[in-house]
Amino acid sequence: MEAIASILFIAAPLLLITLGALISEYAGRLAMFVECMINLGAFLCFAFTVLFKNPILGIMLSTSSCVILVFILERLAHKFNANMFVCSLAMNLLFSALTSMLSAVIFKTRGVLTSDSFVFSSSSMKLWTSVFCYAGSLLTIFFIKFTYHGLNLRITGSSPEVLNANGINVERYRAFSWICAASFSAMSGAVYALRLSSFVPGMSSGRGWTALAAVFLGRRNPLFIVFAVSLFAIAEYCSSHIQNIPIFASIPSSFLISLPYLLSLLLIVIVPQKKEMPDK
Repeated sequence: MEAIASILFIAAPLLLITLGALISEYAGRLAMFVECMINLGAFLCFAFTVLFKNPILGIMLSTSSCVILVFILERLAHKFNANMFVCSLAMNLLFSALTSMLSAVIFKTRGVLTSDSFVFSSSSMKLWTSVFCYAGSLLTIFFIKFTYHGLNLRITGSSPEVLNANGINVERYRAFSWICAASFSAMSGAVYALRLSSFVPGMSSGRGWTALAAVFLGRRNPLFIVFAVSLFAIAEYCSSHIQNIPIFASIPSSFLISLPYLLSLLLIVIVPQKKEMPDK
């Protein structure tokens, strides 16, 4: 039971990140910036919580700040007719540099950040953040599958001309998709920081890239994506605990840590992908 609970705790924020990336993929603008947005969201959550002594306010302000930043950049990119894929990659680099710069300016270090105002119970924080992430994930899946705007969003990337013919603004859905990806990634970053009671540079640890892989491994289907995220969560759990088993004790820890990424690479290679993946 302990192992199952740990896997569920691991999967909760990763699922939220993946669904944000899925929404952007539906809109035809895959949010490549989610990896470093996790780190920025975690840092801002730490900074705002230390400043206002309130973790809920820290989550809200960090998420809002990330969403506003992405919205401004998205609008600028759209205004100047930039390549959105390249822009998304550039934003990833920008958020990484911005996190490092703000840490150095505000806290005078680019290393691990801790504070007496940012100390929480690990077990209770894992529980409540998991409940929050799963509730958000369920609402997101319901929105995607069963609402009018969710249907329009799924059509945006594959058949935007259908929406245009019905007088529906496609650009609004595309901008909305990046807002969702930014908010979900930032909130998940806050979750990771709260669980550790600290901010650690690079604390996303490749989870943003894992989320992008899960989108395609799940064939853009929310139910399949839940399964893909579960596999990655199991791999991450195993990478952290398998060395405690005597027969695996001699395996280098660096190899074990890489298990989730090796799994994603293996699945991408062996799992067949359809040439045209229908929106469902």
